[in-house]
Parts: sequence; structure tokens; C-alpha cells
Amino acid sequence: MPVIDTHNSVNALEVRGIGKRFGAFWAVQDINLTVRPGERRAILGPNGAGKTSLFNVLTGDTNASAGSIKMFGADMTRMPINKRIRHGLRRTYQHANLFNGLTVRDTLFLAVAGIRGGWGQLLPLKASDHRLAEAERLAEVAGIQTFFSHEVSSLSHGQRRQLEIAIALAENPKVLLLDEPAAGLSPAERPKLSELLMSLPKDVTVVLIEHDMEIALQTSESVSVLFNGKLLAEGAPTEIMENEDVHRVYIGGAHVH
Repeated sequence: MPVIDTHNSVNALEVRGIGKRFGAFWAVQDINLTVRPGERRAILGPNGAGKTSLFNVLTGDTNASAGSIKMFGADMTRMPINKRIRHGLRRTYQHANLFNGLTVRDTLFLAVAGIRGGWGQLLPLKASDHRLAEAERLAEVAGIQTFFSHEVSSLSHGQRRQLEIAIALAENPKVLLLDEPAAGLSPAERPKLSELLMSLPKDVTVVLIEHDMEIALQTSESVSVLFNGKLLAEGAPTEIMENEDVHRVYIGGAHVH
């Protein structure tokens, strides 16, 4: 089994020549990415640019058709999802899959405890259980501690997004991939999400794909832009805002403030 080296001299992610083909169609092709430990990286692009296909290859939801993926020096290219998770890779999905009948407390407790010891090892909950304390900490990190005893069904869409991020932070991930966390949020919820993203632990490398350019540029220190499955541009947010190719294909030439 590969050994993960989280020393700063080793990049958190090394993606080289990654491609994903469906029949004759390449959803992503020849993608190269280098993400440093603790970096906040946004992956932007219009609909159909290949963002989610790239994420699915990185997480192992689908296998790469070409190229290689390393996380802190360990080859993850053919590693199954459960082993990638064990090595510290976590993700969220554009459409959250949460159990409405559970409370936020129970949801986060199960995320912390897992089911490796069987369901009988999880319940009943005790106030002294260290896993319950960790669930409370995650709720606080995600800004939903006041809803700790509420059922998931009572949460707003934005609060469900916050809960999903809290779940992904369970067991201290090394690399966190966020799939369009702002999707479906109201204007009032967006500032809360931006605040949460900027407050995530600094030792966690964060890569997010996002259609909302404003949130992506606010919360990231580097940006990669995809178009038609290929890497179009890469740089700091200010560079991306001024890039004429990005303006042409992503926002139709409109000026970004």
C-alpha cells in the first residue's frame, strides 16, 4: 500500500495527462494540474467543460482513460474509492444525498464513527462519547451548531450544503474536493458559504469546481479554467479575471468585477 507523504516538498495533487473517454468522445483530455499542500484551487468552466468528469476521475468514481494521478507522491490512478478515502481524499457532490429523518447530530456522529465496527458499535449515543464531541466540533466548523439537534429535513438548502461539507471533513481529510457547493444557493446564503470556505482548516488542501465565478475567485488563490474538456487557462484570480480567452468562452466577453 502506498505511503502518503504530507511534507510540504511533495505536492498534494499531481495530475498528468489525465483524460476520460466515453466511446469516441473525450470528456476531458490531457489535463495537467499541480496543487500544493494547503492550496485553495478553483476549477471553472461553462456547462459541459468537463469539470465533473475530471472530479469523478480524481476521486475514482470513474476510471481514467489516460494519464496519472498522485496524491502526496502516492499513485492513485487505479486505486479504488475506499482506498483513496483511507488515504485522506474526500469529496462532496453537486446533489447532496442526506438522510432527512436523521438529526444533524446523528448524521455527523455516523460520519465520524463510520460503520467499520458494525451498527451495533454506534448506538445508543452517550454524552461522553468522543465521537459525539467530534460531531459537535464539525458542526461548529461548518457553522450549523445551532441546528445540531434539528432533523436534516428542516434545514435550508444552504444549511444542507454546510452539513455536507462537515461530513466531508470527518476523519481529517488531507485533500477535499467540493463539487459546485454554491449550486442552488440563494443570494442570502452565498456569503455564508464563502465565509465557510475561507475558514476551512489550513492543513486541508481544497479543490472546488464552481459555476459561480464570484464565489470561486473570492475563495481561491489559484484557478484553472476548462473549456471543451481541455485546460484553457491557469493563474491567480486576478489573472483569470483579465484573461481574454476566459472572457470570451466563459462569460461572453462581459467584464468581471
